[in-house]
Amino acid sequence: MKKHLCIVALFFTFLIQAQENIILKKNEITIPLGKKIILIPELEEHKVIAFKRISEDDITEKKDIFLILKNFKKSSLNDNTIEFEFSESEMMKSPIITLVTVQKTGKKMGFKAKIRLKGSPLYQPTSIVPAHSNMVSVEQWNDPVDSIFLYDFKLED
Repeated sequence: MKKHLCIVALFFTFLIQAQENIILKKNEITIPLGKKIILIPELEEHKVIAFKRISEDDITEKKDIFLILKNFKKSSLNDNTIEFEFSESEMMKSPIITLVTVQKTGKKMGFKAKIRLKGSPLYQPTSIVPAHSNMVSVEQWNDPVDSIFLYDFKLED
């Protein structure tokens, strides 16, 4: 019996650790809460077919959305990077979950998303506004979201 309990505990430990890492599969990204990733897309015509990971960081502090918007410096540089920050944030002292997107492809980027609520094994669709190049885009949820799945990336002129 002890052997079975140890195996089950070990399985759950690996499962929890797997959920804490960003999963990147071709043109799909799963980002757990508290992570930032910078990517470069590989394109086929206007569709993203894969990503190259440039960097990945943990986010330990709550972000103030108004400060992010106020301090954002628009750049004319199009270095083809896409940055996602999925974290706990604050807006007027109220806690929220946010996805902050900054992409520098020189084009408008559309994509789809699904979120997973804490305690649920299932992802549910959520709406996402297209992200314009060299601008900050913020999506927010009041729900206890613990992971977001992004897919179907397309760039438009």
